[in-house]
Amino acid sequence: MAKGYWFLNLDVVNPVDYITYREANLQFARQHDFRFVIRGGDFEQLEGIKRHRNVLVELPSFEVAVATYDAPDYADIRALRRATAISDLAAVEGYDGPQLSPAPPPEGTAEHPRGYWMGKVDVSDPERYKDYVAATAEPFAEYGAWFLVRGGRHHLLEGRGRSRYVVVAFRDPATARACYFSPAYQRARAIRQETSVADICLVSGYTGHEAPPA
Repeated sequence: MAKGYWFLNLDVVNPVDYITYREANLQFARQHDFRFVIRGGDFEQLEGIKRHRNVLVELPSFEVAVATYDAPDYADIRALRRATAISDLAAVEGYDGPQLSPAPPPEGTAEHPRGYWMGKVDVSDPERYKDYVAATAEPFAEYGAWFLVRGGRHHLLEGRGRSRYVVVAFRDPATARACYFSPAYQRARAIRQETSVADICLVSGYTGHEAPPA
């Protein structure tokens, strides 16, 4: 079964009280065996709308991701976030289809975290967008890209969203950046920009060390 995710981009407006939310959210995740994939790591905004903190939480399924948001034991934590940050949050379905790489990148360490692309896209020309998807095969295979999310179901929970969500994992942030700026991906990107509008950031994965709120 495909995993589910909370895909969250936010701006912290009350850093002191946000710490209370952050710790309560971590405790909740531990109690329910949810996993932080991204938790406020270093990031570079590559395209589109920028928020200053990015989070990706892995849950057992899309259905669990949707239901947990409204669970009674999450209500107080949800209220804390809303009081301390401006958030764009969606429950999204994970990808379990064919991959372009033979294996996922190794799990990150504190010294060498994984790198991720987090993307939200509104597609204006679905047929032409297929040409973009085809054109990404070469650079994604070359740089060992691995899809966690690739346009599956989504449900907007807070703030603003787009019609398509994508999360791509790489061996490290340097590899993620090299893929984005490679000539092959830049050719694909030109097609995407003709057919869609996107918000894309490059983020370091979470390895147990929490970055301070920004």
